[in-house]
Amino acid sequence: AALARSAARTGHTSTIVAILDHPSEARHIPEFVFLKQFRRTCGMLSYEGASHLRERLALATLSGRTVKISRIRENEESPGLRDFEACFLRLLEKLVNGCEIRIDATGTALRYKPGILIGGELTHDCGCSRSIGYFLQPLLILAPFAKQQLELKLLGVTNDEMDVGIDLLRTVTMPMMRHFGVPDASLRIVKRGAPPSGGGEVQLSIPIVRELEAVELTEFGRVKRVRGVAYGAKVSPQIANRMVEAARSTLNNYLPDVWIYTDLYKGKVSGNSAGFALSLVAETTSGALLAAEFTGAPKVLPETVGAEAAAALLEEIRQGGVIDSYNQPLALALMCLSPEDVSRVRTGALTKHAIGTLRLLRDFFGVTFQISADPADDSVVLVCRGIGFKNLSKRTT
Repeated sequence: AALARSAARTGHTSTIVAILDHPSEARHIPEFVFLKQFRRTCGMLSYEGASHLRERLALATLSGRTVKISRIRENEESPGLRDFEACFLRLLEKLVNGCEIRIDATGTALRYKPGILIGGELTHDCGCSRSIGYFLQPLLILAPFAKQQLELKLLGVTNDEMDVGIDLLRTVTMPMMRHFGVPDASLRIVKRGAPPSGGGEVQLSIPIVRELEAVELTEFGRVKRVRGVAYGAKVSPQIANRMVEAARSTLNNYLPDVWIYTDLYKGKVSGNSAGFALSLVAETTSGALLAAEFTGAPKVLPETVGAEAAAALLEEIRQGGVIDSYNQPLALALMCLSPEDVSRVRTGALTKHAIGTLRLLRDFFGVTFQISADPADDSVVLVCRGIGFKNLSKRTT
């Protein structure tokens, strides 16, 4: 019984296996239920396809479970892992000491055995296939539980059409991390980098914590102001002004307090390619932050960028969520890892990415969410009880 209680508290696999090998000695122990659940979560998980690759690897690292992914684009003309996925694996290898990554000759099968999260000061070149946001998002789940504070320099593309932009991560995601008990999380833009040649640089700093905090983010309130950043690199200042005017012409119909800053880059800090984008953030009376963005592309007018970004922000507001669609997966993962208390979050309509994250959290940690829709709008309230995940490398003070 003493061994079982110790195993339930510390999670020592050797003790658990020893007890489970003699179930007749353990059937009267209250912690035996925990031990059965722990053993069920210690096996290898198998998936097919390349979807949610980053989340699978991140959650496998935290749970300590080996994951096998097969049939990665095996029926496509160019099968196997893409270069940006291999680049993410190299970044994960820098962060996790002792991990084991095996890829078959065709690149269509991957086996990942996690090690120990170490963090520290690192530099990584993300290439130009995907933006820095693609690599940064899963790190926000891992970094608070590392052995050392993460000081990471990422090089590559800062804004593109596929992934979340750096401005949105800096102005919305970093403040959201503080709700979960991760103070002083910061993201600084050193250089801008637009596709196709990139050349951007950002500095990410995430402190380690002993454990997260349960959250109650359900009060939407009313929108009181909108702020934004219209950035341009190696382009005329008039392009940024045209984006601002187009966005304001839409948003000023609803509220007067709209202020969009122009952030222009020239010379070495402007990267290797010309580009422009607009990110908008709406702040409500309850402190909720909702964001939307749109990135310019060839043959896309600045007026189109401004109008599309404003329309996307209005859609986020209409859905009535406290967490916007970009940050749904991260918020759900942090809720799962929070202390053994109830967390509640109101979001807009769940995205496909968020639905996939819910399924992965069930697979890796056995956590399910209670989901209820609000008939008054399109918002959804998600409730779960955290697993009480702790960072044993962080000493208590």
